[in-house]
Amino acid sequence: MRILVIGGSGLIGRQLVPHLVHEGHDVVVLSRGHHAIDVPGARHVLADRKDSLAVRRAASGTFDALIDNVAYVPEDTESVLAALEDRIGHYVVTSTAFVYPGLDAALRGPSALLRESDAPLAALPDDRGDESPHARYVQGKRRLEARLQETCLVRGLPLTIVRPALQIMGPYTEDGRFAWFWLRTQDGGPIWLPTSARLHAGPCQVGFSGDVARILAAAAVRPPKAVAVYNAAQPELWSYEEYLGLMAELLGREPDIRYARREDLDRSPFASDGVYRMPLPYRAAVDVSAAQDALDFAWTPMRAWMAETGDWVRRYYAGRDEPWYRLRAEERAWPGP
Repeated sequence: MRILVIGGSGLIGRQLVPHLVHEGHDVVVLSRGHHAIDVPGARHVLADRKDSLAVRRAASGTFDALIDNVAYVPEDTESVLAALEDRIGHYVVTSTAFVYPGLDAALRGPSALLRESDAPLAALPDDRGDESPHARYVQGKRRLEARLQETCLVRGLPLTIVRPALQIMGPYTEDGRFAWFWLRTQDGGPIWLPTSARLHAGPCQVGFSGDVARILAAAAVRPPKAVAVYNAAQPELWSYEEYLGLMAELLGREPDIRYARREDLDRSPFASDGVYRMPLPYRAAVDVSAAQDALDFAWTPMRAWMAETGDWVRRYYAGRDEPWYRLRAEERAWPGP
């Protein structure tokens, strides 16, 4: 197939583009050129997606599928559709599991797995009262899903929406979400968690970036008759202690997890600006059976993706001075409250 990818240099794109090339597709990656796309077999074209004329000139010819990784509001997709008109056969867009209206309740208490039907596109809430960056992001994705479905149904263009888990991990996760815990487990010292983490509301779940990429690729070659929606997350559900215990096992360590009250952690010598921050995975989970069944998808086992990500962490963070690790000596020496 001939596939156009928008967003090929980020966490998912860096795995998606090589996978598509490996599968034998003719791949064109469109970006503004801020990051190099150096994948043998893929062609890189430069254009700002918001400039319809530039996109039309750069992305010449027809495409069996468009995989859009960096659309955040309806206007992002509308400019691309205006540029490509009838030259794409299937629109695949990356959304987020944050669009689920029942997510807040799932985070507060025990909850069933969130299913694709729990966020029907025509009924996505449109509450723009909260102007925080995260709220604007979620609202933008909700409006994007609903508007894109409406547009594609009118055009007769097959649409697939992929909703990755609340937290995505894997090689190139440069924000420290995985490395925060991996490096602390690797150095053999304790990992301090708030006492409330022992009483988490529900199962924890993350998405592996490599699997999200493969779901996008699998969906691209299976256009639906109209609209398809798939969650993308690892099927394993676990507690924080199980999550950190597997890290320790892979590193040949004994897990050293300690608990203290949140207020004591915030007053500790290793808290930054009076707040002890740790990127714990979210305490909610989505059902992934739709992608597994419709796309005949086989998930990467947790042990395998965690080992792969840990190998990348060792290389990437060697010799780096990360702000979230600078007070590690004080953290290891702290006897507790």
